[in-house]
Amino acid sequence: MNIRKKALAAVAVCVLAVPVAAAAGATAKPGYNDALVGRWDLTVTIHTQEPPDLVPLFCDFTVDYQLHCATKPGNPNPLEGRGVWTMAKDGQFSFWITHHAHRDENGNPVGSINASHLGKISANKRKFNTKAHTYIDLNNGSPWQGPVNVEGAAFRI
Repeated sequence: MNIRKKALAAVAVCVLAVPVAAAAGATAKPGYNDALVGRWDLTVTIHTQEPPDLVPLFCDFTVDYQLHCATKPGNPNPLEGRGVWTMAKDGQFSFWITHHAHRDENGNPVGSINASHLGKISANKRKFNTKAHTYIDLNNGSPWQGPVNVEGAAFRI
């Protein structure tokens, strides 16, 4: 190929690349990989009765995909839980968390609440909502109870 043809080919590639790059930028979704990392003020709505129970929690999502939640101070029914989370490219995420249902007279955990949440974080990464199914293990040999429908709504602290 002579120099003139090479130059024309280079110009054509550049001219064609501009609209493709612009279109890709217009439809590209922002990165969500670390969007959940940090502390969140979460209210969980538990549908076991009418009106449903509301549980206020502080939840910390860490860069190593760990999760720790605890009820806000002063709550008459303290609840603490640990779990793991994962994020999809489009802001959808999921997490699994296990809470100790209650403790015996020696402070040892007896039973657990196990929840699998599916959620979506807002485009500005300041809020998220989840829906979950929760199962309760009384750790007494009886079948797990559930599923219990649960919803979560959170904002970044």
